[in-house]
Amino acid sequence: ILGLFDDMEICDTRKNPKPYQGIREMISSVTLGGKLSDATPNLPEAVVQSVFQGLPYPFTLYASCIRRIRAEQKLTLPRVALIKAYLNRLNDNNSKKIHTMLDKENTHQGYLCGRLFAVLDKIQEEANNQHSIRERYMNSASSTPAAVFSTILNLSNHHVENLKNEGRKIDFEKLKQEIMSKIDANGFKAQLDLQDQGRFFIGYYH
Repeated sequence: ILGLFDDMEICDTRKNPKPYQGIREMISSVTLGGKLSDATPNLPEAVVQSVFQGLPYPFTLYASCIRRIRAEQKLTLPRVALIKAYLNRLNDNNSKKIHTMLDKENTHQGYLCGRLFAVLDKIQEEANNQHSIRERYMNSASSTPAAVFSTILNLSNHHVENLKNEGRKIDFEKLKQEIMSKIDANGFKAQLDLQDQGRFFIGYYH
């Protein structure tokens, strides 16, 4: 059980943070409307088995989580915690595990794309009080980044011009450059596999 809590640990900025995410929260976070009754048959039993036997979490749980995020364009803490737990258990022998908080040493291209997308989204929010970049481009940015990042980077340049605080302009430019310097020399990936899509969403959340 302690392994479950370690796997699921993620930075929690909510007003009433919880020490851990329970199995009920994990499963309800991947169903439409959070209804446990709508979970894939046998999914709760498979999750319990993973918890008690220390096995990788079911692929069905992970895939359902990615689908719900893409359908709702909404990242919740239980969903991000679930993605982290799934990937870390799946890659248990990999020394480059996903951290609880922002990891500037993480050079997975999916993680970096998520971080960069979050910066561009935040620029638009502060400049125009809008999230149209997130609404229009999050799904494509998380799956086919090469196809859209040049567009949203150009959009972001226009948004930066609307920022009234010069200090914020400098801060955002430094953030963008720090992340862009780690993007593969050949440019953004044409496609992110399902694991890297999960890393994208964690990078965005971090």
